[in-house]
Amino acid sequence: MLQTFTKEERLTNKKLFEQLFSEGKQLKIFPFRLVYLPKKLEIPTPVQVALAVPKRLIKKAVQRNRIKRQMRETYRTNKHLIYSNCTESYILIITFIDIKEWKSEALGEKMKILIEKFISVVNENT
Repeated sequence: MLQTFTKEERLTNKKLFEQLFSEGKQLKIFPFRLVYLPKKLEIPTPVQVALAVPKRLIKKAVQRNRIKRQMRETYRTNKHLIYSNCTESYILIITFIDIKEWKSEALGEKMKILIEKFISVVNENT
């Protein structure tokens, strides 16, 4: 499986964002919060993902961009877990909820734990 993060995998639709925040369920593994919603998608990927770092918590754009870049990288390298274990399609948003920067290795470990927890919750419900 390719470890890319293509345009089709990114959640950009404003209506889907609103629906995700109004109806979605959430999981927390510090420093991440994942909000998810089962949704039938017209694309070949099982999930569409958005990544967010709130300006309210991280004031400097340089720091926010670095954290988003780290989050993209850690998601991209661990997304094979979702692809191989999910039968339904989902829309997700992963939000960074800490007030300080993290090292990439630590974020990678936490992202993997978050994805594994998401898979277990989803498989438990189906």
